Amino acid sequence: MSLRIIHTADAHLGAKFLSLGPKGAEQREHLVSAFDAALDLAVSERADLVLLAGDIFDSVPAPGSLVDRVASRIQELTSAGIKVVLSPGTHDPYGPSSPYALPQFRDIDGLFVFTTEEMERLELPGLDCAVFGNANTRPFANRHPLSGFKASSDRRWNVGILHASFEIPDVSADSYVVTPAEIASSGLDYLALGHIHSMSCRSSGKVTAYYSGSPEMVRMQKGEFGLALLVELDETATVRPVRVSSRGFEELTVRAEGADAASLDRLLRSHAGPDKILKLSVEGVRDSDFPDIEEIVREHATSYFFITVTDRSWPAPSAIDPSSYPPDGAAAAFLEGLEPALSAAPDAEKDEVREAMRLGVSLLGRGSSDED
Repeated sequence: MSLRIIHTADAHLGAKFLSLGPKGAEQREHLVSAFDAALDLAVSERADLVLLAGDIFDSVPAPGSLVDRVASRIQELTSAGIKVVLSPGTHDPYGPSSPYALPQFRDIDGLFVFTTEEMERLELPGLDCAVFGNANTRPFANRHPLSGFKASSDRRWNVGILHASFEIPDVSADSYVVTPAEIASSGLDYLALGHIHSMSCRSSGKVTAYYSGSPEMVRMQKGEFGLALLVELDETATVRPVRVSSRGFEELTVRAEGADAASLDRLLRSHAGPDKILKLSVEGVRDSDFPDIEEIVREHATSYFFITVTDRSWPAPSAIDPSSYPPDGAAAAFLEGLEPALSAAPDAEKDEVREAMRLGVSLLGRGSSDED
């Protein structure tokens, strides 16, 4: 018989989302709904085992209402005969303040929580499976939990669960770290990873390894979030991402040159969606008749869940008189430096010097308009 697993992580329940303003509270509820949907898969897909790879809560101590809700949902799964294994992460490390040390979690029969930094083995004889994992107990303490590790059991399936970074050359680690070589030599059939919020495959050698990503958007950045993983171990390991959230995130960059109200209106209409979070950036040189981007965004706000605008554009330089710019700014200093060259240039070359002055002010960007 095969072994069916639901793998999820990084729900970050209780995250504040201050950057979303009044929408933050709504997004916090979406976190809970998406996590619920990930757990619901265990029932609908007739899973044998649920792996929770850390950062289920955004912080410790966690709000009591969330602790009760998560514990209740896990209790529902275990009462249905589904085993649940949890590896505490960097945001919800195991310790005296950990929600997993509370009676709500300790008293759940069928839930196992790893509590030490050393790799432990959990025997699940009814599933012919052994699960190996550990807990973050000191957040962001750099170490390699798979260093020298080799799964050893007489069970058919050897499964691992860790909340750890994946080693990337020239990037310093911010928590426990695993490397491709360590994964390949682990002897596991499947390794469930948490900590990276975007779903990704980290398989190495004969070992299938995945980050599930967050079941809902936690940070305003691109990534394969909104998923949970359905894993089936048989002759081979198959992994199927299942969408548990409809929220989407997109980044758009608009060049101010040539843009007008009509083109911006068309752009925002074409990307709209009630579950869309849009991060819009405006760059380049804007003409004097450039439309009010904030006003246009306000007109489309109800077509999105949330829009944020970053204006990195600067006004087209129509003047090359240093007195038109802040006296202590880079633009004024640049133009004053070229004034002698303009005065000394032959009449046939003055236009070229003026154009160089305009171009230089443009390249200085916002330094030319500090008074805005």
